[in-house]
Amino acid sequence: MAEQLVIYIKDLHSLDADWVFSSQNGEITTPLNSGSIDELVEKNKNSIQSVQVITCIIRAENIHLSYQHIPAKNKQRALQAIPFALEEQLAEDIELLHFSTSNPKNSIFPIAVIKHEILQALLEKLKEYDITPGNVYADIACLPQTENSWNLLHHENTISIDQHQNSIIHADSNTFAIILNQLLQQTSEEQLPDTINIWSDSEESILLLPDNLPESINVIHHEYKSSPVSLFSKNLANKNIINLLQGSYKVVTHSNHWWKVWQVAAVLATIALVLEIFSGTLILNRLESENSQLNKEITQIYKKTFPRSKRIVNARVQMETKLKQLRKNNNKGSSSFTDLLATTAPIIQQTNTLSIQSINFNNNKLELQFNIDKLSSVETFKSRLNKLPNIKAEIISSASESKLVNAKITVEAI
Repeated sequence: MAEQLVIYIKDLHSLDADWVFSSQNGEITTPLNSGSIDELVEKNKNSIQSVQVITCIIRAENIHLSYQHIPAKNKQRALQAIPFALEEQLAEDIELLHFSTSNPKNSIFPIAVIKHEILQALLEKLKEYDITPGNVYADIACLPQTENSWNLLHHENTISIDQHQNSIIHADSNTFAIILNQLLQQTSEEQLPDTINIWSDSEESILLLPDNLPESINVIHHEYKSSPVSLFSKNLANKNIINLLQGSYKVVTHSNHWWKVWQVAAVLATIALVLEIFSGTLILNRLESENSQLNKEITQIYKKTFPRSKRIVNARVQMETKLKQLRKNNNKGSSSFTDLLATTAPIIQQTNTLSIQSINFNNNKLELQFNIDKLSSVETFKSRLNKLPNIKAEIISSASESKLVNAKITVEAI
């Protein structure tokens, strides 16, 4: 009998999905199926009711995944500090976002951030079909993890790049080579991966790699058939995968042993109640001590983030005020590195005489340094960029060198 139902939801609006039933150790017990959630329920109503755990996996593009050094001793304390540590990196107000984490390594916490409205809408839709998942994971997080390696998940037209203990970046087939090349250039030689694992349904994914990939990096292609859901299922025993269902979203998983579970819970609750009656003062003192320590940690984070602030009355309130003020002062036309690069990439690829030398991102501007055949081509390239919607391009410099022209152009959103 299957103990787990694994649903890979490829589209959060239509709930188009792939699914398999498996044992708890990941052994697949049914063939791969694809279709709508309607079809899943219609064909497997009895099987769904009998499984112990339902796991939903969603596309990583819907989630902000990263790693962050947090000076906290456990996940609970880390979750209190994480929103403030990430606030400058996030476009949305932190009150609109749900934060999750997993076990840290050397105080480096893996972090997943998703909009409340996205997660709530998914759970409400599934509830209409009497499906209550015990886990919700990001797809790329369900791949096997190895030291000193990067994972690339290529599914349909999206490629997710999981750098080891770094942010996870997403690209399409047109921008992938440029983005991966830039990520490698920004990585120190000591931090370069030994291996790049490519997970896709075709070896053609290897052809998308940049031509100048360092020879020291070993490339391994892992092929799956039709859908990666079976591959994900085999790796779900990994305890470090971030389950989005934390805090207010945490639910009790399906089980055939409800009565035994509640018996144990009742005994533990009784013991806890007796202990609380006789040790109330001790617990109160400990909580006050922990609260004091937490306030000290928040104050330390505040001082590191705003070193010029000398008068600290309430670090948390002051941090929220300053970060909200910083957000108000941000340029409304700002855009991310990947947004600008994705917008300009087609023009770069169509300019055959252009050779990119470097790409930098400063003050919400993309700086392109390149060689091109002649001075007039620089002006033509700038004009084509300016024809893109909401894009402003300016020539910073251009000079003839040998038989080529070396130029620099800045691109920003308007």
